[in-house]
Amino acid sequence: MDSKDQIKEYISIVDVAALYVSLKPAGKYYKALCPFHSEKTPSFFVYPEKNSFSCYGCNRFGDIFALVQEMENIGFVEAMHFLAEKFNIPLQKTSFKSVKKDDYLQINELALNFFKENLFASEEGKGALAYLKNRGLQKATLEQFSLGYAPNDWDGLSSHLKKKGVSQEKALELGLLIKNDNNRVYDRFRGRVIFPIFSETGTILAFGGRTVFADAASAANTPKPAKYLNSPDTPIYKKGHHLFGFHLSKNAMKEEKAGILVEGYLDMISLYQAGIRHVAASLGTALTEKQVHLLNRFCAAIYIFYDRDAAGETATIRNIEKMFEQNVNPRIVVIEGAKDPDEYVRSKGAKAMREILDRTEDGFKFLLNKAAREFKLQDPAQKRKGLDMVLQAIGKMSDPIIRDDYLQRTGSFFKVAPELLHLELQPQKEPENGSQPLKISLMEEKFLETLLRAPEIVPEIKEFFNEDLLAILAIRNIIHWLFASVERFGEIRLPEINKHLSAAEKARLHDIFSQKTQTAKERSEIEKDVVISIGNFQKKLLTSKTRQINQEIAVAEREHNEARVAQLMKQKNEFMKTISRRSREEHFEKEN
Repeated sequence: MDSKDQIKEYISIVDVAALYVSLKPAGKYYKALCPFHSEKTPSFFVYPEKNSFSCYGCNRFGDIFALVQEMENIGFVEAMHFLAEKFNIPLQKTSFKSVKKDDYLQINELALNFFKENLFASEEGKGALAYLKNRGLQKATLEQFSLGYAPNDWDGLSSHLKKKGVSQEKALELGLLIKNDNNRVYDRFRGRVIFPIFSETGTILAFGGRTVFADAASAANTPKPAKYLNSPDTPIYKKGHHLFGFHLSKNAMKEEKAGILVEGYLDMISLYQAGIRHVAASLGTALTEKQVHLLNRFCAAIYIFYDRDAAGETATIRNIEKMFEQNVNPRIVVIEGAKDPDEYVRSKGAKAMREILDRTEDGFKFLLNKAAREFKLQDPAQKRKGLDMVLQAIGKMSDPIIRDDYLQRTGSFFKVAPELLHLELQPQKEPENGSQPLKISLMEEKFLETLLRAPEIVPEIKEFFNEDLLAILAIRNIIHWLFASVERFGEIRLPEINKHLSAAEKARLHDIFSQKTQTAKERSEIEKDVVISIGNFQKKLLTSKTRQINQEIAVAEREHNEARVAQLMKQKNEFMKTISRRSREEHFEKEN
């Protein structure tokens, strides 16, 4: 049994899918909100018997490897490695080939260990430890979040990576090092507490750093370094796709059916340490659709708990609008006596924190109350400004029922006719219908099902599919990339194939994959199915060629070109004999 089969035998698709979505039983299957696209009604199904998944909203489908490849944005070999480590399956390391993204992850691991060692085992790190302890963080918490320290040197990490034989170019791509205009390479993080950023499954992707000391290398007359510094986007990290601490908190979010969104690293860590585990931080960026989608997959309710200053309130409004885009109405946490979540939970405690969660208001009501606080609604010009603020958010809603309800409530609040408010909003663009599956013949469908069932037969049949034969098939592009996958990887890898297919082709392949049975077939049955399919395709080609020759004969006769007519008639007779022979062969196969 090879490594791939060993992994598939030990791991259920249900366990893998549960890493990314909150599954609910649906008869023999499980369903969830799709992790790949935004939706209100679950269209993502997991089939334990087939050990596969399928989404009927975005036409993504496949097995455990395909799911991990899509979610982690990694290749097939990396997905094998990921699953083997995640589920503790003992495999020989030699069965894994070195791949580029694995190199990036290994460099990040080296950097992570370097930072951790400097926090706990260096003289300079004592100052950083004192700062963190002063912020109320316990040693167990520091270890749980893998916090570290970057020494206040220009080449501390770069020298360490060089000793480990790390490619400087890759370290630059990861944003660990920086090259200036004079081609000097130096560390990005210097004199900073390091907050590692992990994927939702615990893979180290990037880093954030908070300055602790003034940069000793800076000239006295230059501005102080930024308080926070983060990794840039890299080949393995897109900051708008992740949430800080989510790998630790997602299970608590499942249990609580709710998630708290905060701004800063220390906000998240302090709440988590206090026992408020269903919390994540937005990495200091404007909230993105991907991040909302990530929370929405695990949470029935989302709480926004940002700083109480003007910047925090502005960010809260922007995030309400972003969530409205996905028809999510968040709860807004408003506190008194503290400037941010970190300070509040340290001074008031977890019990007070939980009590205040019960007294939150929804995002829509928060907007109305903010308009009432900031604008004199008795003044028409002021009312207009307040109304514009609320309508801007409502206009983000794509659900017409929810939007209409909010407009009715807004009209009542501002004492404006709802009909006028409807006119204020531009008509919402209706979502485009999903791509219709590619129209193909029954024999083409049957052939694809056979290939998906027995890809090992590809090398034996590939020679039959020349350009002429492929040209008359609707599935020619699908066949081309199925063959290419088997030739390159020795198997069918759906994520790789899907990259080259149109939406209609992906939809059709998705349908066939979903409907194919798991019933085993004898090799002789498979070969017979394939021979019949190829025979049908060739017969279709010959018929097409004959039709083409008849058209050419008609043209030659109109031009009185007797020599050309004779030549074409000879070709036609040869084709007719071939078609006749094919028919006899088919009759013989059916009889046997």
